[in-house]
Amino acid sequence: MPPSTCSTPGPPPSAEDWPAGHADEYRIWIRACTDPFGERADIVPRLRRTAGRSLSDPGTFGAAAWVLDETELAVRVLREALSRLRAPGVRGASGGVLSALEWACVDSGRWDDALAAAREAGDIAAAYKMETVAGSADLTTAVVAAMRGEHDQVAPLLARVRAAVDTGEYRGFAARIWQTAGLAALAQGNYVTAYAQLSRLFAADGTPLHHHFTYLAVADLAAAAVRAERHLEARTLLERALARVDPAPGPRLEQLTARARGLLAEPDSAEAHFAAPLADPTGDTWPFERAQLQLDYGEWLRRQRRINDAKPILVTALETFRRLDAAPWTRRAESELRACGVTVQAPQGAPGALDGLTAQQREIVILAAHGLTNGEIADRLFLSPRTVASHLYRSYPKLGIAGRRQLRDLIDQQITRV
Repeated sequence: MPPSTCSTPGPPPSAEDWPAGHADEYRIWIRACTDPFGERADIVPRLRRTAGRSLSDPGTFGAAAWVLDETELAVRVLREALSRLRAPGVRGASGGVLSALEWACVDSGRWDDALAAAREAGDIAAAYKMETVAGSADLTTAVVAAMRGEHDQVAPLLARVRAAVDTGEYRGFAARIWQTAGLAALAQGNYVTAYAQLSRLFAADGTPLHHHFTYLAVADLAAAAVRAERHLEARTLLERALARVDPAPGPRLEQLTARARGLLAEPDSAEAHFAAPLADPTGDTWPFERAQLQLDYGEWLRRQRRINDAKPILVTALETFRRLDAAPWTRRAESELRACGVTVQAPQGAPGALDGLTAQQREIVILAAHGLTNGEIADRLFLSPRTVASHLYRSYPKLGIAGRRQLRDLIDQQITRV
C-alpha cells in the first residue's frame, strides 16, 4: 500500500470464501480510501470496534487505520501483519504492508523505525520488481532526510522516485514528492522555492493534486507563504482548498489547518488558531507536526512580548525536535529561546556517547576533533563536503554538544574512559 493508490496487497478472495468480518474490513478500507476526511463520526468508531476482533487481513485493515489517521492503531496492526508475512514463501506479499508502516512510523515520530522498514521494503522491491514499493521506500527516506536536514540526500532520492514511478498515473507519489521537496527547501531557508513547490499541490481553485496526501501539507504551505511574503495568495488558496473537505476532518487535519490559519492570520487574531488544537492532547499523536505548531505559536508569543508565555511552549517544541533529531527545527527553536533570554543548554554527553553514532559518523567526528576541515575529511573518506557537514550536524545532538569547538574535549573524554 504505497502512497500512490488504495490497493490491497493482493486480489481479494471471492465473497463466498471470505471469513466472517472480512467484508467489514474491506468496507472500512474502501471508505477510508475514497473519503479519508469525511464521515469520521461513523467510520472511525467502526474501525475501532473491528480492531477488537480477530482480523482476517491485518495488512489492509492497518493501512485503513493509517489513512484515517488512527496512527497508533495502524502501527500496531501493521506490525502484526508484517510478522505474519515474514514467513518463508509469503515475504514478497509484505511490500505493501511495509509501505504503509513506513508512513505510519513517520507520522508518529518513529523515524528510525520508518527508515528500517524502508530498507526492508527496498530489498523486497528489488527482489520482486515492485516499482511502487521501491518508490515509497525512497520517498520515506527522503522525507526523513528533509526533516533531519540531510539536504544532499533528498534530491537524488526524489529523482529516483520520478524515474521509477509514473507520477501522472500515481498522483499520491506526485503529491508526496512536492511536499518533500518543499519541506527540504523550508529546512534550508529557501522560502520562495518552498512555496513554489508546495503550491503545486493545489490548483488555483483549490482542487487538490491528491485527495488525501495534499492536505497534509497545508501548514507547510502556509509557513512557506509567510516567509515568501505571499500571505494573501496563500490564504485564498487555503480557504478554497479547505472548503472541499468535510468540516470535521479529524484532529490531525484540524491541527494542521489551525497552524496554517494562525500563520496566515492578522497578528491580533492568530492566537485563537494556534491555541485551540494545543488544548487537545490527541495532537501529540503526530509529534513533529505538534512541535511545529508549538514553535510557530511560541514565536508569535515572543513577538507579542509575552516572553513568559512563550518559554514553556518553545521548550516543549525543542525537546521534541531534539528527540527526533530534526536538526533544522532544533536550531530554530534554540534561536527562539535565546531571543527570549533563555540560555539553551546542549544535552549532556553521556559515557559511551560515540556508541550512538553510525560507524561513518564516528570516523567523521574523530577526524573533525583532530582538526581536519570538512573538505579534508571528505577527501580522506571519498565523500562530499556537504555530506560531511550533514553528518556532523546530526552527530552534535547525539553527542550532547553544541558544535565543533567542543569535539576535541569530548573525544579526549571518550578515549580516557576506554
